[in-house]
Amino acid sequence: MNPSPQDKVGSHKNVLNRNEKSFKKGSLMFIEGETSTEMYILRSGKVRILKQEGEASVELAILGPGSVLGELSLLDHQPRGATAQVAEDLIATAIDDQLFEQTIQKCPSWLSNMVRVVVKRLRDTMKKTSSDLVRKNVAGVIRVLLLMHANEKTMVGDAKILMLNRVKEMIYVIIGLGGAEAENVFMHLILKDLMLIRKNEMGQEYIVIKDPAVLLMYMNYLRAKQRGDAVPGESISEKGLDLMGVIQAAGPKSGKKIKDAVWQLGLPQLELELDRMGKGRRVDADALDELKAAKVIVVQEDPEARLGRTTRTLLMFNTETIERLMLFSEWLPVFREEIQF
Repeated sequence: MNPSPQDKVGSHKNVLNRNEKSFKKGSLMFIEGETSTEMYILRSGKVRILKQEGEASVELAILGPGSVLGELSLLDHQPRGATAQVAEDLIATAIDDQLFEQTIQKCPSWLSNMVRVVVKRLRDTMKKTSSDLVRKNVAGVIRVLLLMHANEKTMVGDAKILMLNRVKEMIYVIIGLGGAEAENVFMHLILKDLMLIRKNEMGQEYIVIKDPAVLLMYMNYLRAKQRGDAVPGESISEKGLDLMGVIQAAGPKSGKKIKDAVWQLGLPQLELELDRMGKGRRVDADALDELKAAKVIVVQEDPEARLGRTTRTLLMFNTETIERLMLFSEWLPVFREEIQF
């Protein structure tokens, strides 16, 4: 369980001098996420460094005499990145802001500036490492979510849900990602409006995937980008998308269904639909060529019309393909948006 601030009450029993403190076994020197800024130099005893991973605490290290801890929070006043729990009764020198400033003022200005630059670079590196870890694992986490949504979902009313703890277990088993990193990926997906986390009456957290089809698109988008590939439909222009919408609308109204979701539409019927929509009757030739190049439509001549003196152009298209591409185009700006942690 995550240590509570109450556990710190009476943690250091006496002050040996202004900067020397003693801590009893089991007490906490500081807690992950809090904003205290003291740095400690251990004189005797041992301390465990713990990092919260979901509902469990993971031991990162055990520090002994001569070790330094809490230095980053002292130097840049950022929240504590871990919890320090006393493993053996210890004595430590506490360095607070006042003592640090008094000491740093005695150093050459170039040295004090160098210390601050090094700390900033370390923080930036840690932040970048965390962001990179999230970025590289988003597609894998989505794959687990989609597999579980297809096989292990539970219904709550009309909503399909996945229990959060179960999802974390599966993510760890399948891709080896820890609880804290998985939660960062969840936050990434929540900020992109692709999923929600809620609690039931018993206080158990669960995940709701807003639209599995969109989540699948995002996974495919990320995987294509990791390979350096373009995503089908990504480069279609606004004119191309507009014409695609007209074709989609005209098919069931004026076209001929060939099989399943495949339709055949004559160019005059497309011109008529453009006129109905108030877009004039002229088909944009560049947009039509763009859709042909992207294999959204196939253009051919009507074989029956060849027997006469004139030819008739026919458009062949799959309405499901167009639906996917139009949905993808709506979400593409969201997919491209960078998420910073």
